Amino acid sequence: MSVTGNRAAIRTVTVLLAACVIVFLQALPVHGQASKSKLPIIGKLSSGNHQQAFTGKVQSLDLKQKILNVNSLHGRDTEIFPIKKNVHVQGASGQKMKLTELAPGMTILIYYDQKSGERTVKDIIVLSSSKSQGKAKPAHSS
Repeated sequence: MSVTGNRAAIRTVTVLLAACVIVFLQALPVHGQASKSKLPIIGKLSSGNHQQAFTGKVQSLDLKQKILNVNSLHGRDTEIFPIKKNVHVQGASGQKMKLTELAPGMTILIYYDQKSGERTVKDIIVLSSSKSQGKAKPAHSS
């Protein structure tokens, strides 16, 4: 290659490098603005309600004290949920049930909100009653 060819190659590389730097620098403010605009949204999410679910077996229901004790299905933990009269209770197939129909041994799914250390139960779904579980166990083992 001649000296003229080397200079042309150096110019081409320099122009390409300069173009890459310009594109990179133009992209930086856009990226910085996008991350700044997302921060308030994250703050709003962390300060709001946190809907959660818990599955377990009913240990006890005290309507006078408005407390539902539920044993975890996967461990020996007992969770305590405050209960209000307006909690929606339904069976697994969607039929409406009364809160008073909850009995020890029933497997339930509880949807609740957690805010500032307080739980508010929204819905309870009865997955299986204590009677149907007793009948189902021998059927699975055969």
